[in-house]
Amino acid sequence: MQNNWKNWCHELGECLKQPLPANRAHIKLAPGDRIEGLEARVWPADARHSAVTILLFPQNNQLYTLVMKRVEYAGVHSGQISFPGGQKDPDDADLLATAMREFHEETGIVIPQEQYLGMLSNLYIPPSNFLVQPYVAFLPALPPLSPDFREVQKLYSIPLSTLFDMANFRTEEIVVRVRNGESMSLSAPCYIVDDLKIWGATAMMISELSMVFENMDLLSRGF
Repeated sequence: MQNNWKNWCHELGECLKQPLPANRAHIKLAPGDRIEGLEARVWPADARHSAVTILLFPQNNQLYTLVMKRVEYAGVHSGQISFPGGQKDPDDADLLATAMREFHEETGIVIPQEQYLGMLSNLYIPPSNFLVQPYVAFLPALPPLSPDFREVQKLYSIPLSTLFDMANFRTEEIVVRVRNGESMSLSAPCYIVDDLKIWGATAMMISELSMVFENMDLLSRGF
């Protein structure tokens, strides 16, 4: 990795060690019925621990990230846009091991542990009872993708400048599955990128990452 990227990664890693925006960022992208729980930041004792990886990489003189569209299935997250990740397995040494394993399984990419720069704030998802720990990683280039199509419909590379652009932010009606297999509609803030509608926990993580970058002016470095 070139020295300028090493310096940039070190700076971002140091930023992630500082107090994070947490609920201040999450609430901006939360559906109305989620706000009270986010403000309290008290999670159920029986929450299922999970982890995701927010991979950053340079491409076309910009900084990008990778998201996935989940396959259609009977669960509450069917067809949604998310960062690659999933539930902690008993064999995982910790949640970082979970993030690394799940990212490899879903994208085909192995990210060396030393390329993980730090964590964002954890976030509870009531419909699935997941407590998610987001990790931020960096690679100097995106390797070839080999998604697991049992879990992944498609992988998308998106510039951070597009995700952070408030012109792509709006409130939309979202149709979601509920536990009994039925669907319901709710109004939620989201990012609209081409044909993708990014909302819920993934949008809340993006909101926090955006605030971290904005506070440290990390996106205006001439990638």
